Amino acid sequence: MRHKKHFLLLVFIIVIASTTIFGGWIANETQTAKPDYYFQIEKNIALFGKIYEEITKRYVEVIDPEKFMKAGIDGMLRTLDPYTIYIEHEGEGSFDLKLLTTGKYGGVGMRIAKREGWPTVVEPPFEGTPAARAGIREGDKIIEIDGNSTKDLTITETAQALRGEIGTPVNIQIRRYGVETPLSYRLIRAEIKISDIAYSGFVDDKIGYIRLSAFTRMASSQLRDSIAVLKNQGMEALILDLRSNPGGLLESAVEVAENFISEGKLIVSKRGRFSTSDKDYYSRKQPIWPDQPLIILVNGYSASASEIVAGAIQDHDRGIIVGSQTFGKGLVQTVIPVSRDGSSLKITSEMYYLPTGRLIQKPDFIRSKNVLWGESAQQDSLQKEKFFSTASNRQVKGNGGITPDIMVEHEKISPIIAHLIMKSMFFNYALEYASKHAELGRDFEISDSIVADFKKFLEEKNFSYKTQSENQIDELEKTIKQEQYYEAALPCFEQLKNTVLSAKANDFENNLEEIKRNLKSEIAAKLWGTARKYEYELQWDKDVRKAVELFSDQERYLSFLAPAAK
Repeated sequence: MRHKKHFLLLVFIIVIASTTIFGGWIANETQTAKPDYYFQIEKNIALFGKIYEEITKRYVEVIDPEKFMKAGIDGMLRTLDPYTIYIEHEGEGSFDLKLLTTGKYGGVGMRIAKREGWPTVVEPPFEGTPAARAGIREGDKIIEIDGNSTKDLTITETAQALRGEIGTPVNIQIRRYGVETPLSYRLIRAEIKISDIAYSGFVDDKIGYIRLSAFTRMASSQLRDSIAVLKNQGMEALILDLRSNPGGLLESAVEVAENFISEGKLIVSKRGRFSTSDKDYYSRKQPIWPDQPLIILVNGYSASASEIVAGAIQDHDRGIIVGSQTFGKGLVQTVIPVSRDGSSLKITSEMYYLPTGRLIQKPDFIRSKNVLWGESAQQDSLQKEKFFSTASNRQVKGNGGITPDIMVEHEKISPIIAHLIMKSMFFNYALEYASKHAELGRDFEISDSIVADFKKFLEEKNFSYKTQSENQIDELEKTIKQEQYYEAALPCFEQLKNTVLSAKANDFENNLEEIKRNLKSEIAAKLWGTARKYEYELQWDKDVRKAVELFSDQERYLSFLAPAAK
C-alpha cells in the first residue's frame, strides 16, 4: 500500500510539474500548438503512469521498477534525435558534462585505450599528475584496479574506476614490457586539468600550427596563449586544426572564434521552438589574430562547436577552410535536472545558424517523424540545399555541415594498414623497438633492417587479417551452399579466392611507405613523447601540406576571400 501511495504521488508530481511547465510555454507561445495540445500531454502522462503501474503489479514475472521505467524513458527518447538523452547520476554522461564545464576532474592523469584486450596507457601521463610522478609509462598495461581484474572491463568502466574524489587512493597493478613481474602502485587522486591544445608548433618557416582537440571552458584562453607564444616566435600565418574535434560548449566556440573575428560581428545564432530562447552571439573582444593569414582544417568528424568556428570564419571571409565536409551537428542541448539524486535530461532545444543564415544541422536528424506534431511531421528536410552569400558575396553551401573552400581528397585506408592499427601492431612494435634503442637520434629513418624486423615481429605475433572481399566471398559461398549450387560454382570460387589471395600477398609491399610512416611516428612517440609524433606526422599530412602550399601563394590565398580581402 505504501509503495502504491508513493507511485501515485510521483505521477501526481509529474502531472503538476508538466501542468506548470507546459502551461507556461503554451500561454506564451500559443501560436506553436493547437488548443488541445496541453490536454493531450496531461492525458498521456496519466496513460503512461497507468500502464506502468498495471504491468509492474500484474506481469507474470516480477518487474524491476527502476529498470522498467528506464526502458520506457529510453524508448521515448529513441524516437527523437541521438543527442536527447537521460543522464543517470554519476554516469559517464555526467562526467563528460563536468569535464566540459570545468576542464578538470579527479583522477590520476592517464589516457588509456584497449591493447591486446587490456586497458593500456597510450600516451605519456599528463605532466605533474599522480601517474607521471609515479613513473607510469606509455605502453603500460593496467591489469588490476583495487584488487579487481580489468580484463573484461570496457575503457569507460576502467576510466570510471580510476577516477574519483580528489585525495582518495587507488591501487593499480601494471604489466610493463621487459619486466617479468607486475608492478604495484598506490596513487592518490588529484585534480587533473585537461588541455584542449593537443599540439602547438611550426610546420614551416613562419607558419604556425595549433591542433584544438575539444571545446571545454578553457579552450579559448589556452588557444589565445598558444597564439601569443607562436607570434613571439615569428609566426606570420596560422593553421588551426579542428579535424576530429567533436565540439563542446557553445560559449567556448564563441570565445574561440573571438580570437580571429572583429569585435561586434555575429558569430552564431540559436533558434528554437519558442522565440524566448532565441539568441545571437557576437564577438565581444579584440582578436589576438585579427587579419593575418588563417586556414582552418576540418573533416567529417569535426562537429558542433568546431562547425560554429569554421562556419563563422568562412561567412566573414576571415580565413580559408581546407579538408573535407564536416559532420553537420547544429543542435543545442539544454540540461534539465529531473531528480534529487543528480540525474538529468539533456534535451535538444534549439538549432545553430551561422551569420549567413545557413543551418549547421544536417537534415532529417529526428529518427521518427511520426512523433512530430502537425506540419513538422511533413517536413522532409530542415533546409533545402542552396547557397548563401558571405560578407564579400562569395557563395557558400547550405544544407548542413561546412563545405570547405578547398576539398582535399584522401585515399581510402588499405585493409592491411587498418588491421595493423586496429590490432596495435605499430604501437606494440614501437614499444619493443624503443626499449632496445634508447640512443636513437631524432633524425632517424625507417631502414630496411627495421622493416625486416617488423615483418618478423608480425610473424611472431601471428598477425593475420581478412579483407572485405574475402568476407563477402565467404558470405556468398555460404549462400550458394544453402541453395545447393556449390559444386557447379566451385571452380569459379577457387579461381576468385586465389586471385584475391594473390593480390593480398602484395599488400605489405604496396603499402610500404604508409607502413614506414606509421612506424616512424610511433617509435618517435615512445622515445620523445606525443609532440614529436605530431612533428613527424605533419610532414606528410595532406591537409597540412595543402595549407602550406596555399600560404606560399598569396595571390591565390586572397582570391578565395575576394573581393573583401583585396
